[in-house]
Amino acid sequence: MQSSLIRNSKEVRQTIDFTGVQNGKIHPTDIDAVFEFDNEVLILMEIKKSGNKIPTGQRMLLERICDSWHTDKSCVLKVEHKFYDSTKDIPLSECYITSVYYGGKWVATENNPPLISYLNRIGYKWECPKCKF
Repeated sequence: MQSSLIRNSKEVRQTIDFTGVQNGKIHPTDIDAVFEFDNEVLILMEIKKSGNKIPTGQRMLLERICDSWHTDKSCVLKVEHKFYDSTKDIPLSECYITSVYYGGKWVATENNPPLISYLNRIGYKWECPKCKF
């Protein structure tokens, strides 16, 4: 079993409150995970509990970042999980992909593949040996 990459889990659990940093309904958002390989491949990930949607503004931001990447090797992965105990960490390696944004459109994945196997597929398709897990 691998050791955790989380250096201080108490700090990770601190919430950043966006109150006061907004203009009407516009406020900061976050990106849950990002891979960037050699200024060539960009993979953005938004992680949600099973069945939850990506809010419209956040979805638009992710799409715009992906669309503006300077190569055609960029995508957004909607990653879902079924870990409902909020006192326990969510192991990203045990999550699955439900949809992918690539080439200007969202496509639902077939059979919700595990994240790791999907990342490996992307690495193979885009000839990126660093994208192998």
